[in-house]
Amino acid sequence: FVVKNAEGAFVGPWGVMLHFPDLAVPLGQFINLAQKLHGLSERARQVVILTIGGRFNVAYALYAHAPLATRAGLGPEQIAALSAGARPADLSEDELLAADVASALTSAGAVPGPLYDAAVAKLGRQGFDAVVFIVIHYLALGVLLNAYDVPAGRPLARLS
Repeated sequence: FVVKNAEGAFVGPWGVMLHFPDLAVPLGQFINLAQKLHGLSERARQVVILTIGGRFNVAYALYAHAPLATRAGLGPEQIAALSAGARPADLSEDELLAADVASALTSAGAVPGPLYDAAVAKLGRQGFDAVVFIVIHYLALGVLLNAYDVPAGRPLARLS
């Protein structure tokens, strides 16, 4: 996916974060650490990201992660459903649990006990924790991208 356009302007979250360097550095550090968490397959990681992107209609995240999800083995119908905020039934049990935890974290209240228990039993503590921090990561980026209406693959205009 495009990080800089042909003119050299940053697109996506990087273009926004340039306007807030004091916040960009610690956010970037958090993002780097969250991306290194173990416990989830790359497919499940992309399911979580598309779940958040689809729930909040984050254009750039959906644009950037559709090809990464394809590379991770998700099919076009699965990517389309997740991007539309739906839950494809043909995901693996791990992926369904990751999507359900991501959805629960964006709803009011705590993750329901039975979902928490099932997710920790199947994904392990590391997998559950990875879902939590990937959700935090993409919620932060999603809010940033949506606040400034950052389009998919084009430079932003609202902060120019």
